[in-house]
Amino acid sequence: MGYLGNEAWADKHAEKLRTKHGKSRDDRLFLLLFDNPERTPADTRSLTALIRIERAKETVRSGRIMIRESDSARAKAARRDRDHERYLASGLLTMVGLLDGQTGKPTWDRATLLGALDALANLTASDDQKRRWKARGDALLDKTGVGTENPSGTA
Repeated sequence: MGYLGNEAWADKHAEKLRTKHGKSRDDRLFLLLFDNPERTPADTRSLTALIRIERAKETVRSGRIMIRESDSARAKAARRDRDHERYLASGLLTMVGLLDGQTGKPTWDRATLLGALDALANLTASDDQKRRWKARGDALLDKTGVGTENPSGTA
């Protein structure tokens, strides 16, 4: 018996294959060899080879599942971090009165707010102007007790 040591696995695999619909050629051969009590040495070698192949396939499948789960967890963490940054940005808009703190809706109409933010984004400000804005922002953050550290690490 060349498949000794794999009997328990082979029993479970055979049970699983018996209930499977649309069996492959290898599945049918496995069941034919496994259920044959009078196996020749060549049959036993074939069964052993099929067991190795099926166990290798299981290992590959479980590896793929682990990779998928890891990728999914990484993507979920990235989404969580992105959403947190958006939440922080909306908090800044709320602090200066551009978003209603209760409803989360803009206090200006959307087009006006978007136009103002677009103008700010396309503004070429001097280093001196940026320093004044930062000092004003630091004062507002200190006033609210939020702090001046920027968790995103961006300027």
